Amino acid sequence: MRGTRAVLTVLAVATFGLAASPAKPKGYAPKWRVGDWWVTKTQVPSVTGHGWRWQLNRYDVLSSERVAGCGCLVLQVKFGDTTPTRDGARYIYYVRADDYVVIRQVEYSWQAGSLVGPTTFDFPEGVFGDLVFGQQLPQFPLGIAAPRDSTFYRRGSGLGMANVRQFAGAADSASLAGYLGDPEPRAGAPVKPRGSKLFSVLSEWGAPRESGGPDMPYTYSLQLWCGAYPWRLYSEWGKYWPRGSSTRRASRRSWLIASGHKEK
Repeated sequence: MRGTRAVLTVLAVATFGLAASPAKPKGYAPKWRVGDWWVTKTQVPSVTGHGWRWQLNRYDVLSSERVAGCGCLVLQVKFGDTTPTRDGARYIYYVRADDYVVIRQVEYSWQAGSLVGPTTFDFPEGVFGDLVFGQQLPQFPLGIAAPRDSTFYRRGSGLGMANVRQFAGAADSASLAGYLGDPEPRAGAPVKPRGSKLFSVLSEWGAPRESGGPDMPYTYSLQLWCGAYPWRLYSEWGKYWPRGSSTRRASRRSWLIASGHKEK
């Protein structure tokens, strides 16, 4: 995979749990409405372990509900399935409407030919983050006007503990052209930025470097958001080694290829 180029201009901090978070800055956050839907194409390793394959995923904002006293948007995700139905294998995320953290996850999965579920996980403090499994949302709102803070913060949640940091900044379409190019049009053409500001978000997690300690890789995710769409235009995940070459190499990449709104 190609190396990731730096596109960030202004930076700020976050991660995949909520314990002891600093005060949230004002900044960009997506605006979901019940009836919003979108489809992504994701380049993932093939099941044989050789080469790559394309996976199409469908997202639908089904409803708004209250969970544990919090107003939530209910987001259904179907991996490898673009049908707009409420059946089959799927994940249901209850996303708090004020800060877009997940406080409940419900799973339906196929096991030995039978659909199993619902299996419910509750996260009272809320979880977010850019791990390959799960919701993969950064911490909103993005602090695009905040001063740079490169400190790793220790975070805890229902998903475990991690040392994490997030950098967010304004971006422009010229600097993002290389990311938004289409490697395989037959799998669906990526949408193009239009009419709104662009934002880039780089999240990293791993152990902060100790003097004289071993060189351990950082896991990272890069996301590009546009105010005209409900979901990120592009995202990638991978690793890099902070000592020596700091080139980021993606192991998974995803593009937004369609979005819309369905009235009841």
